[in-house]
Amino acid sequence: MAYVIIGNSAAGLFAAEAIRQHDREQPLIIISDEPYPAYSRCLTSYYIGGQVTEQQMYLRPHDFYQRLGIDLQLNQKVIGVDLDKKQVVTQKGDAFSYTKLLVASGASPQMPNIPGIDSRGVFGLRTLDDAKAIAARATKGKQAVVLGGGLVSLKAAYALCRRGVDVTVVVTSNQVMSQVLDATAAAMVEQKLTELGIKFLKGMAVSAIEADGSNQVSGVQLACGDKLPARLVLVGKGVRPNTGFLTESGLVKHAGDPLQVNRQQATSVSDVYAAGDVALSYDLAREEYRLNAIWPNATEQGMVAGANMAGATKEYPGSISMNSAVFADLSVIAAGITRPQENDYRVLTDGNPQKGYYRKLVLADDRLVGYILAGDTSRAGLYTGLIKKRHSIKNLSELLQEKPRSWISLAGLVGTNRDNSLLHLIKFGDGT
Repeated sequence: MAYVIIGNSAAGLFAAEAIRQHDREQPLIIISDEPYPAYSRCLTSYYIGGQVTEQQMYLRPHDFYQRLGIDLQLNQKVIGVDLDKKQVVTQKGDAFSYTKLLVASGASPQMPNIPGIDSRGVFGLRTLDDAKAIAARATKGKQAVVLGGGLVSLKAAYALCRRGVDVTVVVTSNQVMSQVLDATAAAMVEQKLTELGIKFLKGMAVSAIEADGSNQVSGVQLACGDKLPARLVLVGKGVRPNTGFLTESGLVKHAGDPLQVNRQQATSVSDVYAAGDVALSYDLAREEYRLNAIWPNATEQGMVAGANMAGATKEYPGSISMNSAVFADLSVIAAGITRPQENDYRVLTDGNPQKGYYRKLVLADDRLVGYILAGDTSRAGLYTGLIKKRHSIKNLSELLQEKPRSWISLAGLVGTNRDNSLLHLIKFGDGT
């Protein structure tokens, strides 16, 4: 019997380290459907853009698994979990028995149900193999179409542009990053990418992907009737949890459903935990359980899950949604509630988009629940800390001041600050 972890990315890796902090004896198995040791998925677009090498993507030294006594099972696709026998079954026919199980299987790109989506040269971007295949096709002067205006799409478009590819981004909505940015910040991002040579078609839907006689992608058909030539199509239409292998066990009802967990990352089934992109977590800004599928949340959830699996008692404090990117000299971060629809929120804005900086704060009563920073992102640590601490704020105007009177006065914005933890966040986050 052993600890078994399904998934070898952020949540699985940090869970394994947490387990070994408390238990060095019991066998520990990590099962991955990829051929690589743990690497940073956040760097896949940077690999395409030639900004990092494959070796720079790996998260731990080559002897990491051996030193921690981890049995790493690569190229093993999990097809089911038998909760009665407490076994994980793989496509190769292997069965791994567990005392405690962590589901950290991550998520996969959602591909639109349109003709031609299976053509050669059409990619999602999630894995290192995806990045390698895209980079191999992304030769200078080649035409590429990116579907979707979200963060993954724009980072991929920027990476392709760096390789000299002629890139067109097709966006269904009337702005980029419509789920997280307001119109002002979105316009700044679009302008920067346009200056770099990327073209945008907004308010457009794709009806089909066209291919030649050898099933190689040749273009994209728009719903309006126009056609875009392309030898590479990259789809960035969101992701969904990899939970299809859990349907027969009853842990989820449908493939793609996330897992509900408590603050210890435990599911409703004894000895089964979940963390990362497959697990719902408590959102501190929205005050509800939802998927916040980002790397920092996955690492922290993994640490909490691993500690509890090994007999310790640890709770996950909750998460906030966050998106961040750097496009040339423009940095942008959006966190928490950034596009409030109700009238219960107060919005403060500041900056000069023409000069390259913009700030937006969203408040519920006297608490900060979200922000957008474009250009100058140095306050991200401060604002993130204020959201997570859930403190009431005394002086809202000073949150936007270019030069606060002092760090002590900034800490004094918080009405219930009874320790020095927030002051540390302010100093660290403001980059001074």
